[in-house]
Amino acid sequence: MPPQPLPIGAGRVVRAIFGTATVGFTLIGLLLARDPRWLAAAAAFGAVWWAWDLLVAHVFAPLEAWTTRTLAGDGLGPPPNVRPTLDETIQLLERHLERPTTRQVDINAAIRLEEIYRAIKRDPAKARRVIRTVRERYPDAPELQRYD
Repeated sequence: MPPQPLPIGAGRVVRAIFGTATVGFTLIGLLLARDPRWLAAAAAFGAVWWAWDLLVAHVFAPLEAWTTRTLAGDGLGPPPNVRPTLDETIQLLERHLERPTTRQVDINAAIRLEEIYRAIKRDPAKARRVIRTVRERYPDAPELQRYD
């Protein structure tokens, strides 16, 4: 499908005016007047033309898209899902147990990991292994007494 021409709007009109002024003042300054003031004016119009393109691309267009989505009822869209998956949670808890940190962190990680293996993954052997590993590290932990 061929590209569709942009509709004529205020942004295109402003861009055309600045572009025409830049080219026109450059030609007048170089060919007709040979006066540096014409070239300075061309440079000023060129800078404004560049700034206009920058504002349109990075301020006005995103603002227009956001306003359109908001007024159309789409809002900002659903928030991104940043919650870890079950597998990511298991990996995190296993890393806690591989590299011992503090007693409380190790025990809490083992308890959560045991619950996941026993209740969700239905793997009682892994659940017992996790508790056994932490119990060897902390044999007097009262939190692990219920896992006899």
